[in-house]
Amino acid sequence: MEPQITARPDHNISRKQISDAALKVLYGLKDAGYTAYLAGGGVRDLLLGRNPKDFDVATNATPEEVRKIFRNCRIIGRRFRLAHVYFHNENIEVSTFRAPAPPADEAPPAEDNTFLAKDGLVLRDNLFGTPEEDALRRDFTVNALFYNIADFSIIDYVNGRRDLENRILRVIGDPDQRFTEDPVRILRAIRFSAALGFDIEPSAREAIRRHAARLEDCSSSRLYEEIQKLLSCGKAEQVFNLCCELEAFEHIFPELGAWLNAPDGEGKTHWLKKSFAQIDRWRAAGFNVDPALLFSLIFGEYHEWVASQIMQNEDLPYADALIEATHRHIRQLDRIRIPKAITHHIAEIMSGQPRFLKMTSKNAQRIMRHRCFLDAFLYFKFAARTAGRHTAELEWWEQQRKAG
Repeated sequence: MEPQITARPDHNISRKQISDAALKVLYGLKDAGYTAYLAGGGVRDLLLGRNPKDFDVATNATPEEVRKIFRNCRIIGRRFRLAHVYFHNENIEVSTFRAPAPPADEAPPAEDNTFLAKDGLVLRDNLFGTPEEDALRRDFTVNALFYNIADFSIIDYVNGRRDLENRILRVIGDPDQRFTEDPVRILRAIRFSAALGFDIEPSAREAIRRHAARLEDCSSSRLYEEIQKLLSCGKAEQVFNLCCELEAFEHIFPELGAWLNAPDGEGKTHWLKKSFAQIDRWRAAGFNVDPALLFSLIFGEYHEWVASQIMQNEDLPYADALIEATHRHIRQLDRIRIPKAITHHIAEIMSGQPRFLKMTSKNAQRIMRHRCFLDAFLYFKFAARTAGRHTAELEWWEQQRKAG
């Protein structure tokens, strides 16, 4: 397949927009005789006039050959080996062009490049290939563009520039097969659609609905990593809307999904929508919000509902019931492997809520010295305003904070 080549005068990418570290890697590979392309989201964002969060490089050099060129390099990865080239304040990921995965019923290739599949799910993938094969292996057309440092051209094997101009997110290949190979692509599709304001192509939307349940089989660490990206993309409210529309939310958080889908679930999305909107406001303001507070907002109303059930069935006071509800749910979150430090902090935030109902100077001084006071208070403030409750208590605590 001959790619579409866009010469430098016909596109907007300039080397001035590319980080010094990425340029050093690109030119280092080129000068050593290898092909070197800027690849993936960095090219997409530059063409859209956005500032890329990072720069990735694709090359025909193997990871071992990359390491010979750059002393500040380390090879990582098991599913697919990558070279990371480290600089003072930036890390450039260098991947070797990848080949198509063989059918699951074929014998694996050589020992170092094994491929295993279970129910179509790719388990390991160390096959090297050509630039064309690499482009066709990527997830979406807008992520499969290359910038060639040799002549500053854009190389497009998949009509990615056309989809960029039309603001369409299109899966490369058969969406059913691609989401089966790697269900995390479902979350990536939702994130890119929300963050870029692109429409997911209709056949991919239907495939997401068909395969959303496969998210429950994903690696817990990869699922947690992608959830963090969903929350931090700046469009978390739109992410939530898409997750609900495409029937993915209940497979990311099954307990919450079952609660929302219960017969009395109508109206429960109000809290969640407000939570995601608040997360977006914090991101837009540049606040570095602890992940535990983000999860506390998302899970909060559910924890409070479980606490009310515990109070009815086990005759516990509200404070104890809320602590028990939070711990029960946290124990169910192993499938997304939230780090223990974060789950502990979630429990602290929730267990501290009843203390805000006690308005005494002595109580205030003690609580405000606690290390998680701010996160617990931000939750209390959000809950009070969202649920229209504890107005007097919130005003009192606001005054205590100003006085303190």
